[in-house]
Amino acid sequence: MEQALPDAAALVTRVCSLKSEYWLLLRFVWGLAVCDDVDAAFAAIARSIARYEASREMSPFSSKFDRYLSGETELTDQEQRGLALFKGEAKCKNCHAIAGADQGGPPLFTDFTFANIGAPRNPENPYYDQPPAINPLGKAYVDLGLGGFLATRPEYAEYATVNEGKHRVPTLRNVDRRPRPSFTKAYGHNGYFKSLEELVHFYNTRAVLPQCAANDPGERVTCWPAPEVPRNLDVDVGDLGLTPAQEEDVVAFLRTLTDR
Repeated sequence: MEQALPDAAALVTRVCSLKSEYWLLLRFVWGLAVCDDVDAAFAAIARSIARYEASREMSPFSSKFDRYLSGETELTDQEQRGLALFKGEAKCKNCHAIAGADQGGPPLFTDFTFANIGAPRNPENPYYDQPPAINPLGKAYVDLGLGGFLATRPEYAEYATVNEGKHRVPTLRNVDRRPRPSFTKAYGHNGYFKSLEELVHFYNTRAVLPQCAANDPGERVTCWPAPEVPRNLDVDVGDLGLTPAQEEDVVAFLRTLTDR
């Protein structure tokens, strides 16, 4: 779906084609017969991508924060305040744990759990406009996250309800990395948030600002639309009591996590 292809066979056909820049590499690594079976080829492609994504090239751990940890540089006063807030009042580390450091590895900024932060629906989500064969519910679709998946598995279905609306806690590494300064990134599982400032403001105020409809003049500043899934909300999100200046401090720290 993400590649606008009808099925796995279409992907395998493209990758295994003699016109593809991958065909020789794929056979060299996985054997000459790898493309003879769609399932085997699809699995080989997925494992190759996963191995690359786990490589040092994809995760060099060369950010300013890494250099700060190794004593190569110092954080600014604002970045230091942001780090203190990250570990304390802002409660970021409760989910985006500075994991790995205690084992001698680089911090990963995720505890690999699932949570529902209460993100509103994103009216611009292109999934709503997919054909009925892909999205039969159209704009009525609700992304139930982990709970939606568990409901499809008989052995896990009993855990579906308590996990509705929960999504995997992502790493914060490279959270502000972008191809150019003017590029607008989208945050959250559905892309509702359009800046780090907006996202941190949501974490700080979701539970204390009034609810409003989408496109309300105050949306994202003085009010928020209702959560897409109002159940199983993370209680650590929404009422942090941070000042606007402290929100800016947290954002400044998050920007130190961008790799060179």
